[in-house]
Amino acid sequence: MTKEKCVYIHLRRAGRTLASYYDRMLAPSGITAAQYSLLCHLDQLGTASTSALAASMKLDRSTLVRNLKPLFGAGLVTDTAKKDARDRCLALTETGGRTLLYAEKLWKKAQRAVKDLIGEKKLKTLMKTLAKIETLKEETV
Repeated sequence: MTKEKCVYIHLRRAGRTLASYYDRMLAPSGITAAQYSLLCHLDQLGTASTSALAASMKLDRSTLVRNLKPLFGAGLVTDTAKKDARDRCLALTETGGRTLLYAEKLWKKAQRAVKDLIGEKKLKTLMKTLAKIETLKEETV
C-alpha cells in the first residue's frame, strides 16, 4: 500500500463534515442542506419536470424522486401537472418559498463561517479545484 494520501477519502471525509455542519446550521428551518439545494434549484427554475430538475442538480431521477418525498410531505413542493400528465410539473409552494427564504439566511451564516475558516482566496481556489474535479470522466483516468 502506498503512503500517498487518497484524494477520494479526504474529499469524502470533508464532504461528510461539511454536510453535517450545514445540516446543523439549517436545522432551525426544518430542512437539510440537500433539501435546501433542491429547493434552490427548483426556485431558480420556477417550475420544472422531474427530469429537468434532476439534470439541473446532476442527480439521477430515482435519487431526486426519493429526495422530493419529504418535501411533498412537508408541503414545500407541489405537482402542478394535470392529472393525466406523464411527468410532474414541480413548483415551490408558498410555504416552500418562505422556508427557503428563512433557510437562506442560515445558509449564508454557514457560508460565512466556512469562508472565515478557510480564507477567501483559498476558498476561491478550492471552488475552482472542485469544479475541475467534477469534469473527471471515466476515460480521463
